Amino acid sequence: MPRPKRSRKMFSLPLTEGFKPIGVRVKNAEALILLNEEYEALKLADYNNFTQEDAAKKMNVSRPTFSRIYDKARKTIAKAFVEGKIIIIKGGDYSLDENLIYSDDDNSAIKNVKYEFGIGGYCICLKCDIRITHIAGKPCMENKCPNCGEPMLRENSYLYQQQKNKEES
Repeated sequence: MPRPKRSRKMFSLPLTEGFKPIGVRVKNAEALILLNEEYEALKLADYNNFTQEDAAKKMNVSRPTFSRIYDKARKTIAKAFVEGKIIIIKGGDYSLDENLIYSDDDNSAIKNVKYEFGIGGYCICLKCDIRITHIAGKPCMENKCPNCGEPMLRENSYLYQQQKNKEES
């Protein structure tokens, strides 16, 4: 019987829902999925310059598991770049610890700070075109439109663009 899979620890969600190559129409492009834990692995190893050993400890996984997550993330991004595909960041098996962030000065230091992600922007109802100010840390879909009660979307998000393109078609 295999060992139960550990939930990967993340300290923040990505500020964007993905990336699109310039000159490629969203409705014509194929999308690749980059899991949230793959995003976290790239952020820790490449952006924050953690060693794989330290990054694995931060994510609460073994070093070989971290290496597999990191390798899959790099291959997904390389494929998207070479083949001109959209990258969508979503899904995965992770737990979000939004009360802890690591210090950029000292890779081992952890501070108890409320991390604010997704600051700014608007939540919008596609049915009524009502816009409300986005509340950091609260997904727009948890907000209901004050006029019609429909779930709202983050303005200019990937999902918002998909819905707009459906309406225009």
